[in-house]
Amino acid sequence: MRAREETHRVRAEKVPKEPPQGPIAWAGIEDNYFALVAIPMAPTSRVNFSTHALKETIEDEEITRHFIAVTLPMSAPQEFTVFAGPKDPQVLAALDARLGGVGLEEVINYGYFSSVVKPLITWILLPALHAIHKLTGNYGVGIIVVTIALNLFFYPLRRSSTIRMRKASALQPKMRELQEKMKGLKKNDPRLQELQMEQLRLMKEANPLGGCLPLLLQLPIFWAMFVLLTVSLDVRQAPFVAWIDDLSSPDRWHVLPILMCASMIISTLMTPTPSSDPSQRVQRFMMAYVMPVLLTYLFFWRAPSGLVLYWMFSNLVGIGQQLLINRSLGPQPPPVAAEPDARRVSKPKAATKG
Repeated sequence: MRAREETHRVRAEKVPKEPPQGPIAWAGIEDNYFALVAIPMAPTSRVNFSTHALKETIEDEEITRHFIAVTLPMSAPQEFTVFAGPKDPQVLAALDARLGGVGLEEVINYGYFSSVVKPLITWILLPALHAIHKLTGNYGVGIIVVTIALNLFFYPLRRSSTIRMRKASALQPKMRELQEKMKGLKKNDPRLQELQMEQLRLMKEANPLGGCLPLLLQLPIFWAMFVLLTVSLDVRQAPFVAWIDDLSSPDRWHVLPILMCASMIISTLMTPTPSSDPSQRVQRFMMAYVMPVLLTYLFFWRAPSGLVLYWMFSNLVGIGQQLLINRSLGPQPPPVAAEPDARRVSKPKAATKG
């Protein structure tokens, strides 16, 4: 529902005791792909909810279904516009324009990053998938082509992050040496400020956080793909190959999640780390093996097949790009040795004549 120019979403099993107050621009019910919305010609002052819980037993398992009804009380008769159809961004945008802008596009839940995700879906992902589908007749192929194109776009960032990671790894011994030197100095020691300035210079030169930039930039695209696969009627029940007959549903044989997990492990092993400290072997093992398995089980095991397909091919293209980058950059540069501290070097004693 839309109240006071804000969109409110109410779950049937958790209805608020006090519904949002008006003016109410529209209200309705929805599922993943369809919506039934009532838009009064003049905004109403309030909305009422009524719910019903129905218990059923399916295959010896008792489940509870929650139903909700939405009513818009009227003090006098007035006309309504009723929308019943798919939650298609273009359809909702056209109807919203005809109604004078009542925020009907907000029927689609774009999540917390709606300002970024919505343009990605409406301007890039959906048009690209539709164009590729016209050529191939397969939305799965469209997801693969879009994934390859996006990774090619991010290739310069991947190369730049690899260079930064290598530099950070090579500077680790020098950073540790500076930290050891600073431990024995007092706060008012002028040498401490000199060492701190040197440490800041090395941190700025390496900047290992820059290596996370490609992954951070892909997160909005990942979420946009998830939203698209869960609301787009075009992808609903769209087959890909063999047993994958619905890109919006999980892989019933879990082949794609397993392959995706393997690709994530290989990709993590190939990505350079900012530290080569042997004491961090356990941490690197956790990141390379435990984290991919955990993410696969928690997020991808029952995720839409199209989303798993996108992430798997993103990993595969990333592996190919990393091989190309490693070959072009050559072997990992040796660690930068710390400069010896002249204060700790004792001068040899002059030989005395006997």
